Amino acid sequence: MRHKILLMAALAGALAVTSCNDDDFKPGNPQMDVVAQNADAFFGDSLPFTIKATDVEVPLSTLKAQLYYGEEKVSETTIRTKTSGADYTGKIYVPFLKGTPDGKATLKYVLQNTSLTITEREQELTLARPDYPYLTLVTTDGAEYRMERTARNQYAANAAFPGKVNAYIVAPKYGDNGNELQFGWDGSGVALGASQEIPFSSTTSGKYDITFNTLSFEASPFAHIYFCGKEMNTTSTPDVYTVDLTLNTGDAITVDGIANVAEWWLDPDYLQRGDDGVVRFVPMSGRYRVTANGKLSYFIIEALGSDGNLASLQPDGSGALWVIGENVGKPSLGNAVGWTTENALCMAPVKRGVYTLTVTAGRTINATSINFKFFGQAKGWGDELTSAKLTTTSDIIFVGDGTNGRDNGNLGIVEGKQLEVGGVYRLTVDASAGMNSCVLTVEQLGTEELPSADIKINGVKLEQLDSDNYQATIDLKQGDALSIEGVSDIMSYYIDPDYVTIGAAGAQFAPVDGSYRIKVNTGGKTVTFTRMNGTEEATLGDDGHGALWLMGWGVGSPSQDSQFGWTPGAAYCMAEVAPKVYQFTGQAGPETGSLTGQRFRADYLSFKFFHQDGWGGEFGGEQLTLIEGGELIGGTGNFELVGGTNLEEGATYRITVDLTAGNSAGTISFKKL
Repeated sequence: MRHKILLMAALAGALAVTSCNDDDFKPGNPQMDVVAQNADAFFGDSLPFTIKATDVEVPLSTLKAQLYYGEEKVSETTIRTKTSGADYTGKIYVPFLKGTPDGKATLKYVLQNTSLTITEREQELTLARPDYPYLTLVTTDGAEYRMERTARNQYAANAAFPGKVNAYIVAPKYGDNGNELQFGWDGSGVALGASQEIPFSSTTSGKYDITFNTLSFEASPFAHIYFCGKEMNTTSTPDVYTVDLTLNTGDAITVDGIANVAEWWLDPDYLQRGDDGVVRFVPMSGRYRVTANGKLSYFIIEALGSDGNLASLQPDGSGALWVIGENVGKPSLGNAVGWTTENALCMAPVKRGVYTLTVTAGRTINATSINFKFFGQAKGWGDELTSAKLTTTSDIIFVGDGTNGRDNGNLGIVEGKQLEVGGVYRLTVDASAGMNSCVLTVEQLGTEELPSADIKINGVKLEQLDSDNYQATIDLKQGDALSIEGVSDIMSYYIDPDYVTIGAAGAQFAPVDGSYRIKVNTGGKTVTFTRMNGTEEATLGDDGHGALWLMGWGVGSPSQDSQFGWTPGAAYCMAEVAPKVYQFTGQAGPETGSLTGQRFRADYLSFKFFHQDGWGGEFGGEQLTLIEGGELIGGTGNFELVGGTNLEEGATYRITVDLTAGNSAGTISFKKL
């Protein structure tokens, strides 16, 4: 132990200059007695302390508890000290760090008065890693498996697992001052407090061990995936692997390390299975980036340039051509591209300057309405094929010119026509005459049977819209029980939490009574709701009832990979959870690679509220007053993050709009739950 009083001479001198004379300055004499302390602790503890703080000359300011591992300060707690002679109680967290063995630490108490005079006391602590009797493995569907202690710091769960297990690991409270700890995935390994699930994977399904070491944070198993003999690399997104390699036309494709790869969807532009059962590479020979998306069970293949980066369209028409826009997606419309450039589809280069996109109506392209275009820039906005650069003689798909129902260069379906549901179509862009002289041809190659399911909600059968989407409009009352039939793995679906609460009594409808369109997407595994007025989407009434619509960037559902943006028809219908009160709830996450449920972007928000699904009536600053959350967001119509503020990734936030005082006197709150 040591006790010393330090006077900050430079600051004290500065204070003295502003005084009438030097005698006015009083350094004071802060004193403290350690009333309650500990001589040892466990990593992960919240260690309590009680200090009696006194200064009879100068008011006290703060008491700090600081924890040092060696020379590094690893934790700190600050308490305001307003009353001399009082006991101050607090807790300081003992970090549970990777690779830190049992040892000694220094706990320092620092008492400061308003004259900036400080007193310090130090205490040595003996720290040990908890010797947990067990851990708990919690999978994405909520199943729990006990991980037994097999050695010091080493744990294992043995069960019949599928080939892929996304899960997090929970360590129980240990000792009198312990905390429950959760381990997740930070993009490259297991980390304490990480929000993503750990993507365990095995080359086969069946009975095997899932292991974890609480000292090294090493876990297993993680499958080694090989594409055409070359090992794929993990990415920051669980279940997603990538590799760059050379592929030649007609190459036989081999995949090792994925237990159910025979069930994966094959992109017909790149991979086709022959009568002999061998999968072969279709496009022209070259360098490609292959991404194995385990969540969607398909391989994304993209052309690379000579510099090793994703290829772009060159002036002579060589390189690569990309698709961005609405109502098209692979492996299904449940993974539609939208106007997010990072989701762009790379068309297959079948020969120099010629690119194909093969789609199935009702599965990978909407049969009745499309609105996408071709871009030369790799996953970006540059070099778009406008009507001046792209022509077509197709009698079913036209190129927009800005006056014919589509923006310049955007594709649409000719009025009065539609694609045959189940029809397989190939769109070919010939840019061999140069990027400014491209020609689009459209041909139907045949038809395929779309998968179908018999899905019912509360006994009402849903209509199938395409291979993934089913919907029905149902009258519901607040508190109604919801039962879904025909979906075997419904517990793995993302069911909008503002519309449905799931508890011990099952699923219950949360909003006020009304008519709602319910859509079940079996590809994206989501259940969504829209307020209806007869056969039309509801709008906001003058009395504040009906539907309030949310548009903007940084907000999306079921994740940031599906931001609403400013596209009419893509707005989100907020749940009216009480008369004239609407809410939107979600976790904060990254812009790309976000997890399901991360409906707020952590580093950027710009959103607004509308009376309808699109442009028209909207709420400006004079209609909505921010009453809570001003430290997080601000604005006068468009609400955005306060400068320099970020949301906490993985934390849950809620927007609440209250129109009970009228549409012209609404309030908005934004808070962390």
